[in-house]
Parts: sequence; structure tokens; C-alpha cells
Amino acid sequence: MCGISVVYRYSAVTEDDLSKVQQMNDQMRYRGPEDEGRWSDEHCAMGQVRLSIIGLENGKQPLFNHDKSLALVCNGEIYNYVELKKELQAKGFSFLTDSDTEVILYLYELYGTDCVNHLRGMFAFCLYDVKKQQLLAARDRIGEERIYYAEVPCGVVFCSELKGILKAYIDTPQLNVSALLEPIRFTGALNPRDTFVEQIKRVQPGEIVVVNAHGVRRKFYWQRRRTYDFNGSLLDAKAETLRLLREAVDIEMRSDVPVAIMLSGGVDSSAVAALAKQNGHEVHTITTGYSGQHYEDERDVARRFAKEQGFVYHEIELSEKDYVDCFDELTSYLDEPMTDSTAIAQWAMFKKVKELGFKVLLGGMGGDELFYGYPAWNQLGDSLQLRREHESIFPWKGKERKLHWLRFVLRHFKWIMMAGYPNKLEDKSVAWWLHDDYYKFVKDATLTLDDETWRLDDFDIFKGFAPCPLGREVDLVYDYAIDTVMTQAYLYLSDRLSMGNSLEVRSPLLDYKLFEHVMSLPLEYKYVPSRPKQYLKDVLAGIVPDYILYASKRGFSSPSSFVNHVAQRHEYKHFSSLHKYYNAVLADQLLTDLWSWQ
Repeated sequence: MCGISVVYRYSAVTEDDLSKVQQMNDQMRYRGPEDEGRWSDEHCAMGQVRLSIIGLENGKQPLFNHDKSLALVCNGEIYNYVELKKELQAKGFSFLTDSDTEVILYLYELYGTDCVNHLRGMFAFCLYDVKKQQLLAARDRIGEERIYYAEVPCGVVFCSELKGILKAYIDTPQLNVSALLEPIRFTGALNPRDTFVEQIKRVQPGEIVVVNAHGVRRKFYWQRRRTYDFNGSLLDAKAETLRLLREAVDIEMRSDVPVAIMLSGGVDSSAVAALAKQNGHEVHTITTGYSGQHYEDERDVARRFAKEQGFVYHEIELSEKDYVDCFDELTSYLDEPMTDSTAIAQWAMFKKVKELGFKVLLGGMGGDELFYGYPAWNQLGDSLQLRREHESIFPWKGKERKLHWLRFVLRHFKWIMMAGYPNKLEDKSVAWWLHDDYYKFVKDATLTLDDETWRLDDFDIFKGFAPCPLGREVDLVYDYAIDTVMTQAYLYLSDRLSMGNSLEVRSPLLDYKLFEHVMSLPLEYKYVPSRPKQYLKDVLAGIVPDYILYASKRGFSSPSSFVNHVAQRHEYKHFSSLHKYYNAVLADQLLTDLWSWQ
């Protein structure tokens, strides 16, 4: 994991650009405290700060091919580099380093911009073709890594962090108020490209951006789709799921530095740890709990499982004081208001993990989203299906329609009488846990920045759902959970908070081949109403014990008293509202940190 910064000029790179690349490097030194590199030619300047994980001695970036006609800076890991390296050597390529990312250079020589199709990993990179005077920027398929860009006069600038571009190249930032409010309301941003700074955009997951003398061109090389085209049996599907899980865990354990697994006591992290052990790895696990008695503390389960499996077990305890001490610190490492309150616990945990001497962590991110693990999301999907099924009966025309309606009413009488499904998918149906707090906040809230004031209640922040075939509503809901909550919020925070402590976090359940396989399965294979994650539990039977598979879901969450204490002690600086609300407090603090640079 690293931080990268790149400037492309249609005219020529200036001394000021070189200075700003260094400035961006310096600003995110925590992403790569061990090394840095810079390179430039007439049209392109590159910088990188490095956290050394693979190829410790000779993996310094920028990396070059043999004749130095290609220059590369990359943030992330290419997990299948061992296999790719063998394939490339068989084609006559020789390698200059032990770095995993060097394979990108020779894949580009063979396939051009299609090189990304061969990569299995989490990455955001910029590759400059000196002969063509062309820059290629790419982001991994799921969106584990981020890269931002802004079109500036006579050029384009890219950086791993928004604030690097903001500080170096945006003299007069323009605020996108709707983009600021979306994560305050929904945890993550709804728009995958636009940020709350109008001039700065995100490269989207599975997207490449090509910049040359003709301008900027964007295209998707991969998009997540639910194809439902798997032709095998349910038994075949489960066997392939387990094979891909095992393979993803195995290749993501590759590292030249110490690795640990974040073990929560839940299904997903327990599966990662158990499969790593079965694959022959020595497994260190780290479990986090809270001082006092809290339902969210799963140390008892994790400790038992670690002992049974023979893991090397490490334990961290967080207190309310850790929350207070960490809040101001963690906000200085964020540059977007992604607002999961668990972020404070993550930051405190990562600080203590670093003290244990680990640089790479594996976790269970993605399991709930991929395998229907959230009971409330499942209920929303089922409710939406009932509502749409009810609507499909009308208008009444003919005896058969009336009989259909009568059967429907008899079958779902309880749901109808108790308003068990919404008349329409309204604002309260999505991110319901934030709804009341958000509207208490915006009821009388204003935002003042750069001598301009906005009434926040004037902005209509709403998430709707696209049409889908009847019976697939739960997938529609989980598409939102994946694209907005997981990708925009959880993965963003995982990257920022871990890298703020010079750590790398990997998520085997986000392997794109696993995603493609599960997305291809018929819904009836993998989703059982009222039984969250049943398909994955069947796959893991005999690998993860029943006391974990069938325990009540707790998850890695924060005690509400800890979070409320942080919110109540904050004094708004840019917002004005009678309601103290953690998400708004975080955004307010973030604006204070960012706009203080201007």
C-alpha cells in the first residue's frame, strides 16, 4: 500500500508541478513512511510514497520497464502476481524487481490498456507511456482502493487522496452541498464519481481513465452485474464458492512482512482465519473488545475459536477515553465525510495493532453484502417484493385476477393489516437507522462556508431504486448496500484509517472472481428468506463451528454511549443546528480541517 500523485500536462510540466508533486507526497507520508520516489519528463510528473509489503529491497517506485519507455506508480497489491510472473517469463519477459506491481508494465506491453483485465487484486495505479505521451489511470473492480482526479488548466492531476489535489491545485474550491449531505444521511455517498468538492472527481470501481493530447477518456473495463446464468447444481455452486474462498484467502496471505487476521467472532472473519489455517499458514488473530459490559464485545467467542484452531491470539481493549482521544486525530486523516461511527473504534484498534508489529491485516469485509447477511436489508427486500407483487394484481380485470388478489390477501393478511411493507420505497426505508437523527439535524440546520450560507432542509437527499424483475427485489436492495454503504463508506474508511497508521487491510471476500461467481447464481440457490447467510453457512459447515455460524449477529460496532459522548462534546463550527448528531459532527470537523488550508 502506498500513496501516489501524478500530473499530466498537455503543454509541459513546470517546476511548480514538480514542487506540488513533492507537496502531495509529503502530505500523505503516513501512507508510505519507508520510501519515496519521483520521476518526470516533459508531459508527466509522478510521485509515490511507499509502505513496503512485497519486494522489500528492490520494489522502489516509480517502476520502469527495461527501456524506460513506461513508468508506473501503484497503490495496492496484485495478489496473482506469482502466476502472472510465470506466464510473462514464459513469454520472454525478465523482471528487474521482486515487486508484485512490476507485472503491470509487461502486461501493458502485451495488451495495452486491456492489461487491467488480467489483474486480481486491490489497486489504483497510473502508468505513463513515454512514446505515446499517454497516461493510463485505473482502479480495481470492487473499489477497495481509491484515486481522485481533477482537470486543471492545461492538464489533469491524480492523487490517492482528495486533500492532496485540493491543497495543491484547487485555489478556489466549490462546495457540492448535496454530495456533502449524502453521507451524513446515508453513511456513504450516493454518486460514485462526484465528491463534495465540485472540481474533484473519483475514478470509479472497474474504470480506466486515459489522458493524452486528445484529452480525457473514461471507460469501464468491468462492472458488477447479477447474471443468474450459472448452469450447475446447488452442490456444484457451493463447491465452487468454497474453492474460490480458499483460493482468495491463500493468495491474499502473500506478504514479505507479518500478517494478522482481524477476528471478530463472526462468520466472515472466522472463515478467513480457518481457511488460512487449512491452507497451511501460521495464523495470528487480533480481536478487539470494549472495557465494561457491552453486547458488541465478541472476545469470548473469538478466544474460544482461536484456542480450538491453534491460532496465535492477540487481544485489544478499547475504552471510552480511546474514543475521545482518537476523534480529532482520525478526522485529520479523512478527506470525505463517510460517516460510520465504528470508524473511531477502527482507528483506535489500528493504532494498537501497529504497536503489535503487524503491517498487513486480513478481514471479513464483504461477506454480509455478498451473502445476504443483514436481516433488516433482507426484510426490506422481501417487503418491497410483496408491495410490487400486490401492485401487479391491479387493475382487476376478469375473474382470474380477482381470485389472484384474494389468494394474495389470504396469504399475506398479517403483512397487509400491519403495514408490513411500504406503499412506496420512501426515504425512511433506506438507512433507516440514520433517518430520525438526520431530520432532527436538518430541521433547523444551516451551513456557512466562505461567507455563504445554505439552509440544509432545502436539499432533497433521496435514494430511489431502479426497476427490477419481480422476485429480485432483495438483490436491488443489496446492490445499494454494496455500491453505497460498503464501497463508498466502509471500504473508504478501512483504507484511510489503516493507512493513517501505516497498515494495509485486505478483504478476501471481495475477490472479484468470488463476486462474479456468486452474482451468477440463481437467487433461490443463495438466498433463503428469514435465514440470513444460509448459503454461506452451508458452504462453511465443518470449517466454522455451529456456535459461530448460528449465533445472533453482533458485528464490529461501537457502544452507542461512546459515540454519543464524542458527539455531545463537539461544538459546530460550520453547521448551526440544535441537534448534535455524530455524522454531522464528523462532517463539520472535516470541513474545518480541509477549509483551513485555503
